[in-house]
Amino acid sequence: MLHRIISMKRKILLISLFCVLLLALLPACDARKTGSLKDLTMPYIAQYECTEARFGNEDLFEKFEYIEINLVNQEKLELIYKLKNGDKKVIKAPYNLNKSTRELSAEIGILGHKFKQTAIVKNGKFTISKTIGKKQLVMKFKMK
Repeated sequence: MLHRIISMKRKILLISLFCVLLLALLPACDARKTGSLKDLTMPYIAQYECTEARFGNEDLFEKFEYIEINLVNQEKLELIYKLKNGDKKVIKAPYNLNKSTRELSAEIGILGHKFKQTAIVKNGKFTISKTIGKKQLVMKFKMK
């Protein structure tokens, strides 16, 4: 009788341990939550929407319907924007992201001028801040 009780306790303990291990491992194996391999290795490759755009005291969203940056792959980005009552425009440019410092650097040609900018990507957000002439351009982006 004592042997049966010990054997039963051992089985319950083993089943409990198995359940605890299973519960600990299931969230790590859930493909819906972890996403693709790209999500795990290059989570910054995404589309970023501009949430605030100012040039000096001017709100650029009075002229633009939207402004987005799409990191297409590890080397190429697209600046996508649409003027109100205008066509959608896409400007392609190379970029670099330093994974250890999270510095995103790009050089984009707009209206015959090249602009080089570096921003820190943190928690899926970054801010571009650049002085052009005597005005400050500030654009805040967040991951879509």
